[in-house]
Amino acid sequence: MKKLKLFDLYVIILLVGAISSVILRSLALINDFDRLTMQYSNSISATIANWIVILCTLAFGAYLFLKKDQTNLIARNDNAASFIPSGIVSTALLFMGVNLLKEAGNHYTQLLRPISILAAVLAFLSVGAFFLSILIDQENNTVRASFSISVVIFLALYSCYLYFNREVHPTNSPNKVVDQMAYLFSAVFFLYESRIAIGRAKWRGYVAFGFMAALTCIYSSLPALVFYSFERYSIADSLFESVVTLALAIYITSKVLQTKSLTPDTECETAPTIAALAEQRQEEIDNLRKNSHARDYNNMVENDNNSTDAQNYTFDLPYVETRSEFS
Repeated sequence: MKKLKLFDLYVIILLVGAISSVILRSLALINDFDRLTMQYSNSISATIANWIVILCTLAFGAYLFLKKDQTNLIARNDNAASFIPSGIVSTALLFMGVNLLKEAGNHYTQLLRPISILAAVLAFLSVGAFFLSILIDQENNTVRASFSISVVIFLALYSCYLYFNREVHPTNSPNKVVDQMAYLFSAVFFLYESRIAIGRAKWRGYVAFGFMAALTCIYSSLPALVFYSFERYSIADSLFESVVTLALAIYITSKVLQTKSLTPDTECETAPTIAALAEQRQEEIDNLRKNSHARDYNNMVENDNNSTDAQNYTFDLPYVETRSEFS
């Protein structure tokens, strides 16, 4: 029997947790949700659904300790599994940004107006980030990394926007808490994704928070859309928010599942060997240079000695005795 891998087990947990929690929360919204108080009236279904999500999230967090991190993997964006989800999120963010600009003037809370405008601007920048992830399929790209950070800031800021916005839901509304957690987990996931753009990927955290973000986004969006289809009433800040959250769920789930087929970077694996060989060759060259210098020095000294002997060399002329003719 083939052994079940850890990643496959987590995919099963995500699938079972998402289906069961979405069904239970949808039933709780249809049967037990009070629009006046924005609370559930003692709903057992909602309680069980919340606990399922909490336990699954804790299990996903354990992935950080159960899986050894790998850094020598190559991320690829040149496939339909990346193109289509990126296009879906970009389109949803574009409409959400326009809606945030339109609603900015309608807020009676002064703090929400600048937050709403800033969130709209970041939403438009995030659209560019998803398009760049399609067009630029390479690491160590500063332009792509800069735009990726805008997605992180947008998601974190929108979570703050939900917290301060009491015009639709009270602070302790369970639906608002679910939406906030979905956007916060998504922000952490995209923070890990921005590391890929600068060539410093941390795949263990990427996968762990990807599972968390995918589950919470599914849990936040699908029941809200089901409830809207039945009651024509949005339990989120807006219908655009639920659509964006669902788009994020599709994108994040697609990205997490793609990590299973990541290929090792063989260049990274052979780099230490190449560096060691290069260092060894450099030592050989240095030794040859030292030997060559020593040999040249010895030859020079020998030539100097030979020239000195030539200067000191003397010879005796032959002596011939002669007599004077006058003697």
